[in-house]
Amino acid sequence: MTKKMKLMRKALSGVGLFMALTLHAQNEQPLYKDMNAPIHDRVMDLLSRMTVEEKVSLMIHNAPGIPRLEIDKYYHGNEALHGIVRPGKFTVFPQAIGMAASWNPELIYKISTAISDEARGKWNALGLGKKQLDGSSDLLSFWSPTVNMARDPRWGRTPETYGEDPHLTGTLGCAFVKGLQGNHPKYLKAVATPKHFAANNEEHNRAYCNAVISERDLREYYLPSFEKCIVEGKAQSIMTAYNAVNGIPCTVNTYLIKKVLREDWGFQGYVVTDCSAPAWMVTQHKYVKDYETAAVLMAKAGSDMECADNVYTQPLLNAYYNYRVSDADIDSIAYHLLRGRMLLGLFDDPEKNPYNKISPEKVGCKEHQELALETARQSLVLLKNENNFLPINPKKIKSIAVVGINADRCEFGDYSGTPVNESVTVLEGIKRLVGDQVKVVHAPWVSSATGYEPINKSFFPDGLKAEYFNNKNLEGTPAVRTEEELYYDPVNRPPDPFLPKAPMSARWTGDLLPTVSGEYTLTLKTDDGCRLYLDDKKLIDSWVDRPATDDKVLVNLEAGKRYKIKVEYFDGGGDCFARLYWKAPDLDSRDRINLFGEAGKAAKECDITVAVLGIDKSIEREGQDRYTLELPADQQEFIREIYKINPKTVVVLVAGSSIAINWIDENIPAIIDAWYPGEQGGTAVAEALFGKYNPGGRLPLTFYNSMDELPPFDDYAVKKGRTYQYFTGKPLYEFGYGLSYTKFNYRKLNIASKQDTINIQFSISNTGKYDGDEVAQVYVQYPETGTYMPIKQLKGFKRVHIKKGQTQNVSISIPKKELRYWDEKTRKFVTPSGNYIFQVGSSSQRINLQKTFAL
Repeated sequence: MTKKMKLMRKALSGVGLFMALTLHAQNEQPLYKDMNAPIHDRVMDLLSRMTVEEKVSLMIHNAPGIPRLEIDKYYHGNEALHGIVRPGKFTVFPQAIGMAASWNPELIYKISTAISDEARGKWNALGLGKKQLDGSSDLLSFWSPTVNMARDPRWGRTPETYGEDPHLTGTLGCAFVKGLQGNHPKYLKAVATPKHFAANNEEHNRAYCNAVISERDLREYYLPSFEKCIVEGKAQSIMTAYNAVNGIPCTVNTYLIKKVLREDWGFQGYVVTDCSAPAWMVTQHKYVKDYETAAVLMAKAGSDMECADNVYTQPLLNAYYNYRVSDADIDSIAYHLLRGRMLLGLFDDPEKNPYNKISPEKVGCKEHQELALETARQSLVLLKNENNFLPINPKKIKSIAVVGINADRCEFGDYSGTPVNESVTVLEGIKRLVGDQVKVVHAPWVSSATGYEPINKSFFPDGLKAEYFNNKNLEGTPAVRTEEELYYDPVNRPPDPFLPKAPMSARWTGDLLPTVSGEYTLTLKTDDGCRLYLDDKKLIDSWVDRPATDDKVLVNLEAGKRYKIKVEYFDGGGDCFARLYWKAPDLDSRDRINLFGEAGKAAKECDITVAVLGIDKSIEREGQDRYTLELPADQQEFIREIYKINPKTVVVLVAGSSIAINWIDENIPAIIDAWYPGEQGGTAVAEALFGKYNPGGRLPLTFYNSMDELPPFDDYAVKKGRTYQYFTGKPLYEFGYGLSYTKFNYRKLNIASKQDTINIQFSISNTGKYDGDEVAQVYVQYPETGTYMPIKQLKGFKRVHIKKGQTQNVSISIPKKELRYWDEKTRKFVTPSGNYIFQVGSSSQRINLQKTFAL
């Protein structure tokens, strides 16, 4: 294309500006500002007034304002998975997998309604967003919920999901979307963005993964949760995934975006890419050779917004000037984005939008604090209770030991905000509940591990002062905040607008407090340069450009003594990583329990021991898959030693996915899974331990016995033994499993067919000694179809509260259209005729009632 032709194209793109100015002179009130006009007409009017450059400026997640048209800046990229991440403090609810364990869509709706109330409250406090100046931090669009299928427990982002089942995930995800977006007939409260479309399930290769999946598996397993969020939930945005599906990156996958999303599901919102995914098509997938070609394919496929600013900026404009992208392509993208803002009321009189009247006092309010507590309660799953070991009667014990890695710290999981209210650990929850009635003895966690492990937040009692500089030399005025630990990994952690782009440097300072004396090996793993100081003495000095390297130094540390630690780091570009590890003293002791500090002494002197074990973001998170299903080796040894000393031990698990706790299940009398329970989690756990609350949560995942029971990680064929639908072995705990302190009896199953639905009716009686919640689950076995079918599928569920001695009638309706499988010949869903078996029970394996019914 000649220079003259490019200039002509640019000149033509300015015609819109000339027409807009002419129209404005003729009409002081532009149509796009007319609140009573149809949104389509308003958006088309606004598009007619914009230059191509202005339209393209809308297409990055941190979109600048267009003052000429009174369009404010708009920064997408905030998160609200289980509470808002930024800016400032908010209510922190249990992690998504914990919400899923409640099996309660009505509760999920209340949670996301509270989240959107806090969003609007903070937005209003910030002058309708005008005072919010940080990137990725506006409060009206959220990249939540995560409705990918947790098909394999090794996946590091399992905690962000609602589990392994499409029906459960779709139902809960849809409820979350509805609560976040609100129910006003005209305005959206906030924009929900289900993610990651589609089949995003591996972290170790996430930048270039190619998921090979049959269309049947896509349609039956990987896509239905998204379908429900879009078709029923009316989500107005969706995020595509990093990975490719069948060789085509999701960012430009026309089958997913144009065929499934827009044509089959009728989606009218906007499509956003995952962060850096457009650039990774060039650098990681090697799918295209340059950013301009990436821009062309994205525009043609229907990607509307880039999370970044590498492709939908000058490369897209270059493609336009080179006639590779048309005005219609640009307008289609800009239309979707402007429509979203129109639905939020950003072009209307603020006084007419009721959401602009939500008080900032909603943020962290007492009501939301109580909701966080109730969610933590409902998420608790009682995995074992041998001989009714629980609940503990405080009148029958004098002392209780509270030990373990997660006893005195709050683990929230990934994509977590900072709570307004004081967060409650399990230790603190127990102390508050028993008061002076029972002596509570706590032994801080000490690991016996002889390998390297991250120095976690419990060893930095005051946190770390983190200073970030926008140059390599620690010069100028830094951006400063307090962090829990030294862990810099912007590529694999959630987007953080606080961090400067490379070249950058950072300094972390604070107190290090070891809990056992001896010789430690301190290790700094970084790319590029680093320095380490301890009590102002320089121990590591490697201030040079270099690939990722481990620098090590031996030091003697005393238990209980504070040491001033300082770490400096610079990143010149490319890979960027900095983390502080240590290797604990390898103590030679015949009594192994002594390697765990005072825990053995506490367990020995107390009547009952509560061991709070589990994992955290060092093991499972975005960018980090799991490599074992078991607890870390030191925790396995710890619980064995504690049990020898005091068999009257309860294990509380704090984790975001399934764990192979086979020995614990065989030996420990009682086990509770608390997931990552949010800011009020410690109170909920204490209430369950002492019978103030009767656990009623159910597993949204299968707990396998070992990795030997899993297919290869990169095999996406569900029929090869994945999830309860196709797994033929005996799991440690099955999908839907959970115990109660009371007993429930199912009776009187009746099935009736109406025009569009199957109605399942039955009764449940509470025949035990406690009031409690039961989660009734309906599974379906299909008639013979001539092809493979699942063992069973969840098609309905209901959580009901039943007082002791009472009976409740339960009714669950199943739309006939959801009794379906994907016919690979006709490429359509089919509802087969024949004899269905409807099973009603308290888990996927504990079936109480069943009946054959012909359709």
